[in-house]
This record gives sequence, structure tokens and C-alpha cells, in this order.
Amino acid sequence: MKINSKDFRAREGDRVDLRKWPTNVDPVYKSNKHYKEMLEEHVKKLSELQRLHYASNRYAVLLIFQAMDAAG
Repeated sequence: MKINSKDFRAREGDRVDLRKWPTNVDPVYKSNKHYKEMLEEHVKKLSELQRLHYASNRYAVLLIFQAMDAAG
């Protein structure tokens, strides 16, 4: 199960009515154990990609995370 980012994307010039846009998605995991397994897999994959990116020493990436709750 994947989250389709296109469901949350607004293109330049699009008219946006937030009442019609989804504000949450169904969980992509079946249990806490499954969540932890998925998290480990994704962290491993991100680490591999980070090592590859760092080794290329060619580009920079800026990631911005937004949290709507008590994320600090």
C-alpha cells in the first residue's frame, strides 16, 4: 500500500478548495510490528541513498518537513 502524493499536490495556477482535499490517509501499516518493520526498511533505504549521494559529491538536497501538531 502506498500513499499517492498526487492526491496532496497543487500545481501552480490551480484553484484550491481545501474542503475538497484529503486531510489524512488510511494507515499504510497493519500493526505496530509491521510499522516498525517498514520503518527499518525505509531507514535502511534512505541511508543507502544518502551514502550514494554523499559519494557523488555533486549535488545538494534540502528537505523541509512540516508538522501540524506538537512537533516542536
